[in-house]
Amino acid sequence: MRFRTLRKWDDLEGTEALLFCAQMLEELLFDYTLDTYKPSAMNASLLCSEALMCAADIEKGLIDKNNLKYIIEELSQVIRRDPVVKRLLSLDVDSVLRSIEGGHERIADKKVVLELVAYELSLKRYKEMNESLLSEVVKANGRKSDIRVVVRSYVTTLINFGYESKYLYKKCLDFFYYGSERIKGNHNIDDFIDIFKKEPDEYVAIYKASGIFSVISDSCENIDINVSKGADDYSGFISSSGFSNITSDQVYVVVKGISALDMYAAKAMAEDRMEVMSTLMKLFHHKERPDWEGRCLMVNESKGTGVIVDIPVNTMHRCIDLKPEKASLKLNQLINGFSLHQGSFTKFARSAELHSLALDSDSRENQMINLWIALESLIPSSAKELSKIQKLIDAIMPFINIVYVQRLVERFVADLFNWSPAALNRAVKGIPGGKIYVKIAKVLTQEEFKGRREKLFQDFGDFVLLRNRAFQIGEMISKGSKVSETIKIHDQRVRWQIRRIYRSRNMIVHSGVTLSFTDILIENLHDYLDIVMSKLVALASGEVNINTIDQGFKYVAINYESYLKFLDKNKDGFSNESIEKLFLR
Repeated sequence: MRFRTLRKWDDLEGTEALLFCAQMLEELLFDYTLDTYKPSAMNASLLCSEALMCAADIEKGLIDKNNLKYIIEELSQVIRRDPVVKRLLSLDVDSVLRSIEGGHERIADKKVVLELVAYELSLKRYKEMNESLLSEVVKANGRKSDIRVVVRSYVTTLINFGYESKYLYKKCLDFFYYGSERIKGNHNIDDFIDIFKKEPDEYVAIYKASGIFSVISDSCENIDINVSKGADDYSGFISSSGFSNITSDQVYVVVKGISALDMYAAKAMAEDRMEVMSTLMKLFHHKERPDWEGRCLMVNESKGTGVIVDIPVNTMHRCIDLKPEKASLKLNQLINGFSLHQGSFTKFARSAELHSLALDSDSRENQMINLWIALESLIPSSAKELSKIQKLIDAIMPFINIVYVQRLVERFVADLFNWSPAALNRAVKGIPGGKIYVKIAKVLTQEEFKGRREKLFQDFGDFVLLRNRAFQIGEMISKGSKVSETIKIHDQRVRWQIRRIYRSRNMIVHSGVTLSFTDILIENLHDYLDIVMSKLVALASGEVNINTIDQGFKYVAINYESYLKFLDKNKDGFSNESIEKLFLR
């Protein structure tokens, strides 16, 4: 979360709703935002489509009928609270929910109701109503909680509609901060929305690629890929963009016939097509891989323009990473104190190897499969008669839940530091508590620090999002009952998401289908795996000195039970002393 210059804003006092919207959009679209603050993978429209796909697979006998149950649970909750759905759905909500939630109805009957709902909530209709609501709530200076819901839903919708997050991010920065047009009032939200009411453009992607593409040029022609040494039809674009001077062992690969809403989406489509040819080539020739440079020249044939598009951030790298110095310390700690016995060490090392393979791959499909196997391979066996996916979920949720609140507070502290180290220092100076996030928790919740809290809120000035975040976190950690409720909601959402990841992984393996929201699922899966592995490393490197992975899972499960009891004991509020124990896990 960053605070950017507001020099192009003419009326800051009268445009707080739009400013909150702008700051929230940037955070949602930034590659390294904490996953809690990134856009959801799904909205109501996408959940309807997912439910129908699942119902069809059940009827074909491909998957168990229980898969639909969890999608329906999530869809039902979204239908109840989504303001876009309330505007779009003409059917009686209670009747719809009774029809799809009931356990006795046939899959075919539920499917009919889902088809009716899916038509009314089609992605195009959903997008249009989402835009109408966003315009309405911002221009009315609506509540920030209402703006938050509609903005999050809008970003999810745009990404699944076909826009790449990098394009959305650039448009957000240009419109709200760096472009020439002034921001005069909340009504400018309509100008922002108009950016995304465009038809797809026709693109051509030009790559510098290895010469082996010449060998398969005839096959490439069949899927609209031309291979040549000069790419003569586009020589003007190549020259003016500085994309000339290929080496003697390179050729130009020109991918044609790409219809996309932005150049980054077009690049992704082009590379999917090239990946197909590369993969098929390796079936018959193993020694040399058809390869290409990550940068490409993207020609917009609809507008007659050409620009260089750089390599996007690998989905696996969209996470909070350690600095090299801290990573070195962690590695030394691991090597010097790792206490796992041979069998568990081998198991852990294999999981780490799969994690590494996912990091090294540019293929979303390979990333998804390797991450899933890495996580699944760590799960202890269970005496309970549970499905494989249920065992995995039950095993990892204590790891994820027990650190959730602390991660939110730590991220808030990092945002405070990035905004103003001086303001952060003033807020916590002299407060006992060791870790700085414990001190901030006291500032946000304890009555004796009310003066500091009020001063901090004043210091936020026009950083509307950070002030709202401070208020949210202060409310969330004010008492054990609210922390418990936060964790409960998070627990349910993560369980749904893990099942979605599992279904998506199976679709890749068994049907060759990669869904539009796969990148978000990979980010989430990577995060879950990192949380589990990091904790196991800590437990085996001096924190407890566990000897087996099974001991690590059992230790975390018991500690999580203790944590929930602690929250219940402090359900009415934390003292200055007890709040420190909220984070010591």
